[in-house]
Amino acid sequence: MKIGFLSKAGVDIAEMKKVFYPKQISIFNSQASLREAAHELDILIAQNQGFYRFTIDADILRCAKKLRLVQHIGVAADITDVKAAGEYGIPVATVPAQNCRSVAETAMYIMLGCAKRGRTAQRLVGEGSMAEFQCNELGGKMLCLIGLGTIGKMLVPMARGFGMNIIAVRRDISKDGDIDGVEKIYPTEDLYLALRQADYIILVLPLNDETLHMIDDKAFSSIKSDAFLINMSRGDHIARTALEKALADGNIAGFGTDVFWKEPNDPDDPLLRDERVFATPHSGGKSYEAISGGTREVYKNIQRVIDGKVPLNIMSQ
Repeated sequence: MKIGFLSKAGVDIAEMKKVFYPKQISIFNSQASLREAAHELDILIAQNQGFYRFTIDADILRCAKKLRLVQHIGVAADITDVKAAGEYGIPVATVPAQNCRSVAETAMYIMLGCAKRGRTAQRLVGEGSMAEFQCNELGGKMLCLIGLGTIGKMLVPMARGFGMNIIAVRRDISKDGDIDGVEKIYPTEDLYLALRQADYIILVLPLNDETLHMIDDKAFSSIKSDAFLINMSRGDHIARTALEKALADGNIAGFGTDVFWKEPNDPDDPLLRDERVFATPHSGGKSYEAISGGTREVYKNIQRVIDGKVPLNIMSQ
């Protein structure tokens, strides 16, 4: 049984090796290295962080004749071509809610960092200066959640604890019915209507053909100039040129993000010179609890396959 792990994150690799010991795991940190060895693998563990959509593409899946499972660490599986996997009879599994609390807490941290002008404050501390700026409060402000899955739902009581009002946008507004603490849920076709009401916007939704570049020039034209946009999902949910224009023209108060269009991010990225941009290095799901708990769930699901059982949480068959 040959197990591979597609990952660029040393902390996750170390935890995976520890949990699977004495089983050996082959580590791949690029699409090219995975492509060369795909034909040998029985199990592939995949971590989305740092990889493009469909990194595990149809060509790799076609060559992986022995592959019995693609096991993603988190709830998302956008780096795998799930449709192609289904066509080749390869199940793709996830670990629902594995890192959702960690991501939700990080979203609150980033939102506070934007509201309280965290980067400017840190610069002034380094300069030995007093605070000569104004910042914003969260209480009484409108938060718009784009996406209302597990992370979005966890954010509701967290934001309510700060006295925020909440609306949301989701594809299926009939799912789950009313959600306590959410004033109104809009369908995706009413995205712009929801954006116009928001003081803070947090993206927490999967990346797919429908959500690619969903925050574009038209969306930014609906966002208030004193509103903040926070991205906790994937860089490509936002059209970068549209974001740059909105910041340059003062049509948005600030931008917070845990994800980039290319990862690891370029430290010389011009966006990072702007103190209105508050960023973290895709660390939202990096709590000890998320990593250790998720790794154990991955191990248990792979053990099911080894024991001849059907894996849990399959996206495709």
